Amino acid sequence: MRYIQMERKSQSIITIEEYIKEEQPKIYIQLLKFRETKIKIDVTERVLAAADVTGAVKKYKYIMEERPKGGRGGLLPGEKEEDLYAD
Repeated sequence: MRYIQMERKSQSIITIEEYIKEEQPKIYIQLLKFRETKIKIDVTERVLAAADVTGAVKKYKYIMEERPKGGRGGLLPGEKEEDLYAD
C-alpha cells in the first residue's frame, strides 16, 4: 500500500485591517481618512429619551417589575422568598 506525504504550509492570521490594506488599498486610505474626520456625537439625549417611560408603556413597565406570583411562574410549593435571590 502506498502513502502520500502531504506538506501543509501554515499561514499566519491577519487582522481585517491588514487584509483590506493588502487587497484594497484605495478603500483602506478612505477608511483612514474617515477615522480621522469622524465627528463624535453626544447620544445622551437619545438615551434619556429612549429610557423615558410614559403613557401605555408604564403598564408594561409595571408588569415587568412586579414581584413574581406563587405557582409555576414564581415561587414553587416549598420555596421561600429568599430562594429567588440565591447567589
